[in-house]
Amino acid sequence: MEQQIEVPGEWASIATLMDFTDEVEVCLPLTDDQRYLLRLVIEEIATNIVKYGYSDEHRDVIRLQCACEDGTLRIAIQDRGRPFDPHDHPDPDLSSDDPHHRDVGGLGIFFVRELADQLSYTHDPVTGWNELSVIKGQ
Repeated sequence: MEQQIEVPGEWASIATLMDFTDEVEVCLPLTDDQRYLLRLVIEEIATNIVKYGYSDEHRDVIRLQCACEDGTLRIAIQDRGRPFDPHDHPDPDLSSDDPHHRDVGGLGIFFVRELADQLSYTHDPVTGWNELSVIKGQ
């Protein structure tokens, strides 16, 4: 079973996507780890798309598809903002014991990379579509 939604790439849509996540959790047979990753991906990646992928002069849509088959969660999030491959983003500096002395940002992407079983990114230069695919088994 697949669930999907398309929303404008703007701040107000983050709440809509989180409501959609609530619906997905009811419809799909997810483990606790899959639920956690689903929420993390949607909140972190969609927020990054709105904040960094799109500009005030150029806003487009965010597409989200979620499916769970044979115990495997598949999430695909698409946008037409600035290309950004999360594999290229450096890990945050976790060496300091005091979180107040760490640089802000980067933890969300780090956790998505760490918790996902598979993470893939594509950018189509012809259409401008970016797609991040996240897979998490049981």
